[in-house]
Amino acid sequence: MNNYESAGNEFTNNVHDYVVIGSGFGGGVSAMRLSQKGYKVLVLERGKRYSAEDFPKTNWHVSKYLWLPAARCFGIMGLNFFDDIWILNGSGVGGGSLVYASTHIKPSKEFFEAQEWQKLADWEAELAPHFETANRMLGVAENPLYWPADHALHDIAEELGKEETFKPTPVAIFFGEPGEVVSDPFFDGEGPERAGCIHCGGCMVGCRHNAKNTLDKNYLYFAEKWGAEIRAEANVLDIRPLYGPQPDNARYEVVYEHITDWFMKRKQVVRTRNVVVAGGVLGTVDLLLKCRDESGSLPKLSRRLGLRVRSNSEALIGVTARETAQDFSEGVAITSHFWVDEVTSVEPVRFPPGSSFMRTLMLPLESLKGKTTLAHFGHALWEGLKRPFDLLTVRVLPKWPEKNTVLLVMQTLDNRMSLRRGRSLWTLGFKGLVTHRDPDQPIPTVIETGRAILNRFADKVNGVPWVGMNELMNKPNTAHVLGGCGIGGNETEGVVDVNQQVFNYPGLYVADASVIPVNLGVNPSLTITAMTERAMAHIPQKVDAPPLEPLQKPEGLELVQRKDGRFLQKALPFIFALLPLSLLFLFKTFKRK
Repeated sequence: MNNYESAGNEFTNNVHDYVVIGSGFGGGVSAMRLSQKGYKVLVLERGKRYSAEDFPKTNWHVSKYLWLPAARCFGIMGLNFFDDIWILNGSGVGGGSLVYASTHIKPSKEFFEAQEWQKLADWEAELAPHFETANRMLGVAENPLYWPADHALHDIAEELGKEETFKPTPVAIFFGEPGEVVSDPFFDGEGPERAGCIHCGGCMVGCRHNAKNTLDKNYLYFAEKWGAEIRAEANVLDIRPLYGPQPDNARYEVVYEHITDWFMKRKQVVRTRNVVVAGGVLGTVDLLLKCRDESGSLPKLSRRLGLRVRSNSEALIGVTARETAQDFSEGVAITSHFWVDEVTSVEPVRFPPGSSFMRTLMLPLESLKGKTTLAHFGHALWEGLKRPFDLLTVRVLPKWPEKNTVLLVMQTLDNRMSLRRGRSLWTLGFKGLVTHRDPDQPIPTVIETGRAILNRFADKVNGVPWVGMNELMNKPNTAHVLGGCGIGGNETEGVVDVNQQVFNYPGLYVADASVIPVNLGVNPSLTITAMTERAMAHIPQKVDAPPLEPLQKPEGLELVQRKDGRFLQKALPFIFALLPLSLLFLFKTFKRK
């Protein structure tokens, strides 16, 4: 019996119809629709459960804001550093909805006609009703108010002859009377109470005022109401097929650990007839790569896994005003957008007062004029000496959120990378997820069209344009990573079929941004929701479902069981996390001597 086998029939009464891994947009939709159809559903979420009052007051409360388990930080925002890119993502019951800007824009026609999947279906026609459902379920409404950043961006759009493309954002926020609590306004009183938005700018730190329509207030709310169980702090390690007939008709075992445990983390196993993997691109691709290449539990996964990963061709840049004549922190997180050209969109993004943590990753644009990382550092130092006030404005001076606007630049142009398991400086030498830049269509570090808008915006608000320190190392950044589990006609073309079921593994599905086949040029949450609605619509009601066929062991397949790592291997990440503190202690000790 291996490490995770159950003895006898002890799990017979506890088998689930579906285990959903992750509780973001794909996981939330899956959990609700499957529960609605009568299935017994378990959701496993690595992050913690947050209510409105649990969110950090500012993003300087790093233990609640950052997701960094090795440092005992279990917050809602993940900062992921790779050799080729820096990626932001969400964590917690509700996934990215807890920390995203609530912006829901339908992609252009190019998305539906993307070469990677065009021949497989009439995607525009098939997804149209599901986009409508997604907007209704998420409570999407048009942002009602413009603020200083919007007026500046509107002037730029007008100057460029693009005024007709300038629009208020459709956002998943309840715009009632500011601060006034009302009974559920979205689902005929069947949902939770809500409060009117006060336009505080806090959407991306976690809405403490119950106005933002996070998934725990719609999809996950009804999933639990209809019987789904959600287990937070459950980090999935493996998905193991169960070949041949089982007494409880289970077809998979899902192994997970209690991620908030210290060192020797408790492990549990659940048995299920079907699995939906919805851990976001980084979580899903990493888990499936481990299952294929390391634990050996899913060796028949497509060789396309991890390929054609995209960044939404994105850049996060911005401007910090030199004066406080206007307050740029007011409003919802993203209030407007416009198309600079046929392939490039721009949105103004804000943080609430006190939430200036992200400025630690920024430098004035003028600092970056070198061609190498070393040259960038040297020039940054020189520019800091020449223009100390600009450097202090971006990095140090108070009221940064009130003076700052992030510009989110996105494109539909195709560029890509791949994800695989390996070792790098960022994995501290351990086996982990690493990136590989595409040699023919690499993701660009600089989007020149966005830079032009950045400089125009800075002129209008008397501000200092800045860029992320990722550009110091010639790396792009993104908050919307896409792809890696592409839809295809067969396993040589993709990882999943048109209904998002994994090739070679009946009952195993993928439902998140990893199935999106192109750069959208807009925020992807609405598209993920609509695509998952479509995938779940193809699963029948439980009472109408045909009997499940047991999984058949592929001929010649030898299963290899991997043993757990030793104690030292598990402790080393914590040791590395404490290393900077140890060095600081030694430095102060020798300094006193």
